[in-house]
Amino acid sequence: MEPIPKPLLRRLVLTFLVGTGCFFTGLVFFLHERDTSFFILSILLFAGSAAKAILLGLQIKRKTYFVLEGICTDVRLRLFRNSHDIVLTDQDGNEHLLRISKDHKIRSGVSYRFYFKSSDTIPSGQNPLLAKTALTDNLLGVEEIK
Repeated sequence: MEPIPKPLLRRLVLTFLVGTGCFFTGLVFFLHERDTSFFILSILLFAGSAAKAILLGLQIKRKTYFVLEGICTDVRLRLFRNSHDIVLTDQDGNEHLLRISKDHKIRSGVSYRFYFKSSDTIPSGQNPLLAKTALTDNLLGVEEIK
């Protein structure tokens, strides 16, 4: 069996751990304060998190994600925005413009591998706000290639 890429494994584990943490917090609060509504909400959060982790696990197992790798040739900072544009040049010389959250520290001249839920998420001349939300939701992970 081929190993799971680190960014995808990290996202899978964190998704499940968030739900588990919510469940145990709700359980402790329920046992201490007898607050049923908070416990029900924590169960719902756990169920949603577990479902999302299962769907992500199936996507990873089936390898239905899209991988884009190349050298970052330009990072364009966007003032007053929570994202920046990245120009990624792949091995064939094709340039891809990606709008990535500022949470990911991307440097020019470094090779990266981006994991997306599907290849439809790479924006091509569409509304910047729609592109940003599409990439934010569909970006599974980023790793630096050494």
